[in-house]
Amino acid sequence: MDVISFFKSLKSGDWEKPVTRLWKVKDVLSHLVGWEREIAEKLPMAWENGEDPWFMDTDNYDDFNAEIYEEYKDFSPSQLLAELKEWQDVLEEEINRIGEDEVRQSNYSEWVFDEGREPHFDHHIKQIRFALNS
Repeated sequence: MDVISFFKSLKSGDWEKPVTRLWKVKDVLSHLVGWEREIAEKLPMAWENGEDPWFMDTDNYDDFNAEIYEEYKDFSPSQLLAELKEWQDVLEEEINRIGEDEVRQSNYSEWVFDEGREPHFDHHIKQIRFALNS
């Protein structure tokens, strides 16, 4: 199941359920939107200059995550899903412009395609499922 289908399958009462000490289900979606945007925006820059984006050189994402939370806190779930779709489309267009094979063979493949040892989207969907089933 893709991430948008997963979030569309949630009931209206699910959005305010706590997932972590700080985030509710809607906040996790905001977080994913922010990261999808960041990846879509950083890929062309990284591709052009050959430098890893900031998030590959740190283990501290707290400030970025806090900024994303603030930016999207007043968005409705449907607005967040529209944002996520928009940024997924932007990323797909950029991958197609560069060439998927080229991106897959680059050092950027793991963060562009979210296919590492624990994919980001999968990690958060598991958290949400656990929270909703508790």
